Amino acid sequence: MTDSLQHRLGHTFARPALLQQALTHPGYSNEHPDDGDHYQRLEFLGDAVIQFVVTAALFQLRPVEREGELSRLRVALTNGLFLGELARELELPAHLRLSAAEQKTGGSPTVAGDAYEAVVGAVFLDAGLSVAQAFIMRTYGDLETRLASLRLDEANPKGRLQERVQPTHGTGALRYETVLSGGPDHAKEYTSTIFLADRVLGTGSGSSKKAAEESAARAALVSKM
Repeated sequence: MTDSLQHRLGHTFARPALLQQALTHPGYSNEHPDDGDHYQRLEFLGDAVIQFVVTAALFQLRPVEREGELSRLRVALTNGLFLGELARELELPAHLRLSAAEQKTGGSPTVAGDAYEAVVGAVFLDAGLSVAQAFIMRTYGDLETRLASLRLDEANPKGRLQERVQPTHGTGALRYETVLSGGPDHAKEYTSTIFLADRVLGTGSGSSKKAAEESAARAALVSKM
C-alpha cells in the first residue's frame, strides 16, 4: 500500500497487510480468493470503536445534554453517509480494491463509509485504542463545526423540540393546531401554532401542514422557550 496514503491517514502501519485488508471489498476477494481477506470483519470492529469514541467525545462536548439528544447527535456523526464523506476527504475510494463490475460503477453508495470503518478497525488492531481514537478525532476535526454543517435542527425541528420538552412535560405535552390560512388552490398556505398546555410556544407558516408545523417548531426553538 502506498506511502502517500499512509501519510494522508497520519498513521504508518506496522502491519501494512491490515491496511490492504481494510481497502479490499468482498467482491474483489470473491474474484481473487488467494489475494488476502476482505474488510468486513475490520468494518465490524471499526464501527464499534467509532461508536465508543464519538459517544465519549459528545459526552464531554455537551455536559448537560440529555441522552436522547446525545443519541441523535451520535447517529448524525456515525451514519454511513457521513462516514462516506470522511472517506472521500481521505481519498479512500481511490485506493479500494473492487471487483471488475464494481470498478465500473465505483461500488454501492455504502462502500466508502464501510471502508472508513474498516480503516479504523485496522488502526485499532495495529496500534491500539488511543491511536485509533486520535485518528478518528483528527479526521472528524472540530465536532461543533461538523454538527453545524449538518444543520440538524433544520432537518428535524419537531423532534428537537420534543426532546427539549419531554423530560419535564412528558411525551404528549405538545399540541399542534394547523389551519388553512389562505392562498389559491395551487399555492395554499397553512399556519400552525404549537401549544404546551395553554402556552403558545411558536407559530409558523408553510405550503403544507408539515411545513407549517416544522416552521412553528423552529420558531419555538429560536425563542429558547
